[in-house]
Amino acid sequence: MAPLALDPPRRRGVTQTGPIGASVHASGRSQDDATSEFVAMYEQHYPRLVRSLEISGANRAEAEDVAQEAFARTLGHWRRVRGGTNPPGYAYRIAFRLVRKRGPIMALLDDDLPAPDVAGEAVANVTVAAALDAMPPRRRICAVLCLLGGLTPAEAGEALGIEASTVRKQLEHVRAELAVQLER
Repeated sequence: MAPLALDPPRRRGVTQTGPIGASVHASGRSQDDATSEFVAMYEQHYPRLVRSLEISGANRAEAEDVAQEAFARTLGHWRRVRGGTNPPGYAYRIAFRLVRKRGPIMALLDDDLPAPDVAGEAVANVTVAAALDAMPPRRRICAVLCLLGGLTPAEAGEALGIEASTVRKQLEHVRAELAVQLER
């Protein structure tokens, strides 16, 4: 008597399409492990990237659009990027370059910032987000890119169009301000 098959029978050697168009062999094993690695990285870092973009001044819709575009571009270069030292950082760099080209980060470098969201501050009260909101724009952007986004000062400087030493100096100020703010 033949064992019961729980899955529908598949013909030997036939491939099907898996997530994100990955080719899946009839045995169920992915022929492209790179795709599963990308999906795992995307699922882990997409929400963080969107939040980082929001903290940097983009609204939710813009942040989601930019994050999706950044991950789409990362996927296009994934075979090369996955062997690098910081694949999520690649997506962050692309995202912040896209935002810079669109203009919101450069607008944040001006002193005329829009009024803060009072309801958001009431909920956040004495959190890191509130402390970041109180920082000067350039300092806040450096903190978001390096401390939340995981970029190195050199990568953040490249994304912002400033020197790495400037980013490092801003991070010194960020750490000092956060220590004072969070000590209260």
